This record gives sequence, structure tokens and C-alpha cells, in this order.
Amino acid sequence: MHISPLLTSSSAIAALVGGVGIGCAASIYTYFNKDTMPSSTFNWYTTTGMLAASALVSGVVGPGLAGASFFEASFLSSASLPWLAGCGALVGLGSGMGKGCTSGNGIQGLACCSKASLAFVMIFMAGSGVAAALVDQSAALAPVPSVFSTNLALVQLGLLLVQGAFGWMATEMEPTDRLLPVSNVAAGAGFAVSLVQASMVKPSKVLGFLNFAGPLGWDPSLAFVMGGGVLVALPLFQLGGLVKSGSAELQAFAARPIDAATVIGGALFGAGWGLSGLCPGPGIVGAGAGSLGSAVWMCSMFGAREAVSRAVAAKEAGKAK
Repeated sequence: MHISPLLTSSSAIAALVGGVGIGCAASIYTYFNKDTMPSSTFNWYTTTGMLAASALVSGVVGPGLAGASFFEASFLSSASLPWLAGCGALVGLGSGMGKGCTSGNGIQGLACCSKASLAFVMIFMAGSGVAAALVDQSAALAPVPSVFSTNLALVQLGLLLVQGAFGWMATEMEPTDRLLPVSNVAAGAGFAVSLVQASMVKPSKVLGFLNFAGPLGWDPSLAFVMGGGVLVALPLFQLGGLVKSGSAELQAFAARPIDAATVIGGALFGAGWGLSGLCPGPGIVGAGAGSLGSAVWMCSMFGAREAVSRAVAAKEAGKAK
């Protein structure tokens, strides 16, 4: 194993700043909504914000803001759509069973000190590493060097300020139903821009981390992203009291046990992630940037996640009777 030459001091800083942005957006969202910020579950506000921000960065603002090309579309263009749909379904099923994804469990769940989230993360990391190694896609990757973007950092900061300002106004002014959604759209947009800053929308970055023995070398950038997110969210969720002051749903999420659904969900999620290089956030950003493959992956992921949610609801309704 050797360290990938794609890891530079600039790309490491970009990954860390991107992770910090995700942690901030998630924490502000939880403060005002009393629940975790959704990513793998379709949400009219956060999902719309993510799609809109990625479309603007890729199509309107372009390389002048994001630096070098931030989305390696050629990799997904070469993959078959049924393959991507299958991978998206695995991620959707896994996130539904495990109640979260790389953000929901990997950053927010760990910030909640959830044992189930920790188990889910460990299982999907192991599973994705095995999947990425067994189906080595290094030859199909077209890595694009990553650099820290000051412009993107300013956009990250601006969106966090908008998110916080409208969230605060929603608690102080009426009617709240017209103000909090603006905050939540900004949360989704900030999440998307942070992913672009961190280069997590590049399959070469993700698969370069998961397949540590690949010919391109190991790229630990993902560790900087998740570390940056947890570094911000953990003290806010714990010392800041976001879990204790959260909704009953948030507290149940934090206290849930490690069960068969957690284990199986982690394995399914890891398989889908390792085979495609996409998890919910990057998949949504890729769709917003105009990638057909990402759009197919996203729709399949949301569909599978919704199917799990309905199955769980039906099971609970049956028990209630």
C-alpha cells in the first residue's frame, strides 16, 4: 500500500473544511428542527437545496468558483444504468434499515454517541472496502486533482449564515412555517457545497479511500471529511445539548440498539457504496450537476429507502392492532 499522489496539502485542507461545513450545517439544522438533517431520505427542502446548489456550482458559476472540474462524470458515464440503479437500491435499503448513511450515522450518529451508528459505520466501512477491492474500478477512473477553494469556503460560510439567520427568525417571528423552510433549503445547499469543497463527489476520491490496496494508492481524504464533521458536531450535540433538547425521534435514534437490521443494513450500504463510489449526498449532487448516471442512482436510492420506510410503518401498524 502507498499513499496516492492525489493527496496533497491543499486537497487535505479542502477535505477538512468540507467536513467542518457538513458538521456545521447538520448541527444548525438539528438545533432548529430538533432532529437530524436528512440526506438519504427525500426532503422537499434539504434535497431541493442540494440539487439547486450543485446545479448552480456546475452550470452557472462553473470552474471559476469550484476550481478544477469537481465532478468526474466520465466514470459514471461508462457505467451501465442498471448497475448504478442496483447500487443505489443497495444504498437505499441499507440506509433505511440502518436509519442513516455516511452523514446520518457517520457524522450525526457518532455525534449522538449512538452505539448502533458506530456499529453501522464499522460494518459499512468494512463492507465497502471488500466490495471496492473485489470489483477494482481503478482502470475506469479518471482522477481530477483537488484543491482548496477560497471562493467555495466563502459560499459555505454565507450559506451557514443564511441558514442560521432564517432559523433564528423562525423561532422569534411569525409565521414560522415560512421561515424555517428557507433555513432548511440553505442547509441542503451548504451540505452540497461542502461536499464539492471536500471533493467527495469525485468517485476517485471515495474509491481511492475504500480500496486502500488499489494501483492508484490509498487516498485518506474521506477520513479528513468525516473527522472534520464529527469534530464540530460532537461537542455541539453533546456539550451543546442538541440530543437532550431534541425531539423524541432524535433521542430514540441516539439510543436505538444494535440489531439485525443495523448489521444487515450496514452490509448492504457498504456493498452499494463500494461498487459505485456514491453515497446519498454525492449522488444527489451529481444528479444536480447533470449526470444521468447519478440521477438514476439517486432515484433508485430514494425509492428503496421509501420502500423500507413503508414496510417498517406497516409492521408497526400491524403491531398496534
